[in-house]
Formats: sequence, C-alpha cells, structure tokens
Amino acid sequence: MNLQSFNDRHAASVAVADRIATLLREALNRQPRATLVVSGGTSPVQCFTALSGTRLPWERVNVTLTDERLVPADHEASNERLVRSHLLLNAASRATFVPLRPESIAPIVSPFACALVGMGEDGHFASLFPDAPNLADALDISNPAPLITIRTAGSPYPRVSMTLARLLRSDRILLLVFGAAKRRLLEASAGYPVNALLAQDTTPVEIFWAP
Repeated sequence: MNLQSFNDRHAASVAVADRIATLLREALNRQPRATLVVSGGTSPVQCFTALSGTRLPWERVNVTLTDERLVPADHEASNERLVRSHLLLNAASRATFVPLRPESIAPIVSPFACALVGMGEDGHFASLFPDAPNLADALDISNPAPLITIRTAGSPYPRVSMTLARLLRSDRILLLVFGAAKRRLLEASAGYPVNALLAQDTTPVEIFWAP
C-alpha cells in the first residue's frame, strides 16, 4: 500500500495539492488539455484552497466530479457548489468546470490527469456505498458505463457517481484520508467498497493520511 503519513491535515492537504499540480503539468506537457476529477465533502477543502492559488495554465484544465448529489448546483449539499466556492478561485478560476452528466463528460479525453477521492468510515468512495443495491455493477471494472445512479439509506439525496471503471481511466488516483478509524479500515479493507480500489492493478493509487 502506497501510503504517506503526515502530522496534520493541513500538511497532508498541501502535499496532495502539490501532487495534483505535478500530475497536471505532466499531462499538459503531453497534450493540449488535462482533466482533474475531484470529490466533494469536507476532506478536500484545504487541498482545494491550496491548489486554487497554484500557478498552472488553468485555461487548459477541465475540472469535474467523482460524484454528485442530484440537487440544484446552488444547493448547500451540491459538490459543484463546493468546488466553485473553494477550488475555482484565484488562478484556478480559469479552469473549465464540467458537470457530472453523461453528455458533458463523454467528450473528455482519457485518461484523466488524476482523480482525487476521499473515503467514509463505512469504506465508501465517490458515492459507491456498501449498501447500494447496484454496488457490484458500480465496482465492476469491466462495466462500460461511465456513471451510475446510487440510492442508499446513508444519503437523503439520490446521487450520480463515476463507476470504478471510469475512475480507473486516470494516470493516478489520490486518496485523501483523515483519522485513526479510517487508517484502521485502510489496513483491513477487505469487505468494504474501497478494497476494490486498493486491490486493482490498473491504476496506481497514492494514499495521503493524517490523524
């Protein structure tokens, strides 16, 4: 397991932001545009803030989401709202936001430069929850569908999520995780959705952890 430990969450967040910037630069050196996929929730906010001021040719960068609640874009639970409020500012305001809809993400060239994901204490990542009735389809790396609708008792809103197969079409996946409970889960992940991400050998996964 490729896991880096940090003393605090700010240090981990800045390290992830630096790694994302490096991966975007590498992708932009090879091709005209690059795509960054990011998660919602509270964990990536400090990373977003650090990344927003990074000097990059942001006008050549697409930003989209690993998952989204099916709510209006200005709803307080919207991941799009979170990204616009914390990432698409300062230098990064020149990036192009791509909503998580089939017709919007279909034209994006793969692979993504990187995908930033988080993990819940139930082992979910993106919106691939352990009690989702269609979890097996969502985690099937041969599933050709890029997106899947998720309904679960753990969320008051239906969601749309990238499938694991679509997330794996990235140069790197960066997993940002905080807290002792999640560290223990990572070390014994069998039986949890995140195990499918950690056990695959298609795309390298780099884990950034802090207490």
